[in-house]
Amino acid sequence: MKACFGSLLFAGWLVSAGAASGYFLGPPKNLEKLTAEADIIFKATAVSSAAVQDGWFKPWSGFGAIETRFAVISLIKGGPEGKILRFRHYDENPQGQGQMYDYEPQHYHFQENKTYLVFAKRTDDPAIYRQLWEDHTSINDQGALRCFGDKPVASGNVGEILWAELQGLLRSPDSTDRIYAIQHLDQMSERPDPFDATKDFAKSDVLEAIGPLMTHVDDETARAAITMIGSDNPSLTDERAQYWLATIGSAEAPGIGKMDPKLRNPGGERYWKELCGIADGGAPVATRALAIGSLGLVRNAALVEPLNRWLKDPNATIRASAVLLLADYPGNEAVKHLTALAADPAPEVRLHAAHAIGFMQQAEMAGTLGAMLVDKEAKVRGAASLSLLSFSPKQEAIAKVFLANLANEEFSPLFLNALAGEKPEFYLEPLAQVVERKTEPSNWPGGQVPAFTAFNILFKFLQSQPADAVRGGKFDRYLDAIEKGYVTGSSEPRDIYAFYLQRGMTERAKIYRTTAKKAATYDLDYFFNMVDQNPSTYTR
Repeated sequence: MKACFGSLLFAGWLVSAGAASGYFLGPPKNLEKLTAEADIIFKATAVSSAAVQDGWFKPWSGFGAIETRFAVISLIKGGPEGKILRFRHYDENPQGQGQMYDYEPQHYHFQENKTYLVFAKRTDDPAIYRQLWEDHTSINDQGALRCFGDKPVASGNVGEILWAELQGLLRSPDSTDRIYAIQHLDQMSERPDPFDATKDFAKSDVLEAIGPLMTHVDDETARAAITMIGSDNPSLTDERAQYWLATIGSAEAPGIGKMDPKLRNPGGERYWKELCGIADGGAPVATRALAIGSLGLVRNAALVEPLNRWLKDPNATIRASAVLLLADYPGNEAVKHLTALAADPAPEVRLHAAHAIGFMQQAEMAGTLGAMLVDKEAKVRGAASLSLLSFSPKQEAIAKVFLANLANEEFSPLFLNALAGEKPEFYLEPLAQVVERKTEPSNWPGGQVPAFTAFNILFKFLQSQPADAVRGGKFDRYLDAIEKGYVTGSSEPRDIYAFYLQRGMTERAKIYRTTAKKAATYDLDYFFNMVDQNPSTYTR
């Protein structure tokens, strides 16, 4: 299972169980690094492919080693003079295509008679080359990119070569070629997530090349182009809402990575008139809605009039896209619209209204979000909780909603942690219960495990108390709780042990050390011995 934009999700100490089966994707390498790593770079036509036995290629479920024979068109770097080159690489087994895997190596599938720009390494056999690395990056086919046509290259510069090939693919009569070129131009120009793109091409040049395709007669091509044009704004996909709320909110979001708070939408700024025309035109509803969503963060005053029109559109998909734009125009009118749309008959509109309230960061709408916590749709309730959690509970209206929902099993540990993070002394018993029971909310999009967050809050509180009070037994109930909390590795047992020694609780430290060692599957004594040498070094 891949973890792409979700690389941000893994920024916490401990993440949701649903995310734990994913794995990190390395950032893509720019063309300069690819060129430096490659022993040979060539443009060639794939002739044939066949399975091969090669010890370099580890066995991975669903994948095998393949040798593809290429007819060379242009030799750009290194390599022997010759018409045929043999390139070994991973490819997905035909019977497993479309399945989800725990791990995917960097792999390629070459179509016969199609042309490619290939970066390769030498092997011990001078007649054979192989792929550059085993682990794939967020650009799935990096290292062997598709080309347009079989003409020899007109430059020795890899960047110029690839730009020309992608421009040719943009003009291809085949929609798959056009969409491939759009996606790769996007991934090779600056994007908000540095783990998802390189900076090989200037953003302005890419926008100029792709913009005209937004009105392509083929709707799939048009939508790919619109998506690229608006890809730098958080309103384009629901998956980004959590990260944007963590970025602009006044509260901390444990385990959720942040985006750039100064994020802009250069594509929307450049093409806002064209996007408005698409939104008001005769394209399919999904395409019109996508055009509206691509206007997030543009904040052009000229958009207010069409926005008011889209908010009243009879189609729920249009209203749902439009409501997110209200966050770009905060004020009384936006509050009125959001109050009404929070009760819209369509759940997708209510969901986006909940996100928009958080995007706008107007705490006076806490009551509206609180009412949405009992919406009949779970996704709407979840969206309302996300927006609420982006506000600091120092704001009275927000704290009031949290307090009223501490018994709500969908969100209770999340709301408890938000309140306790500000005033832990008022919530020691419920924190202890969450730590011990490892309570999880039933409607939770992910992030740091709430019971682990509660552990950190409770432990931090105990560390702040006078040593005499801790030694005197006043807090034994909560010491018992932290000893039963989440263990992500050696750091929690180590720090608890050090905490006891720092406060002169040598007998409790000894008992805890024995208990922790029995529960561990590795040698904890190594870490405890380090603490013994200098307990004051270890604080949490």
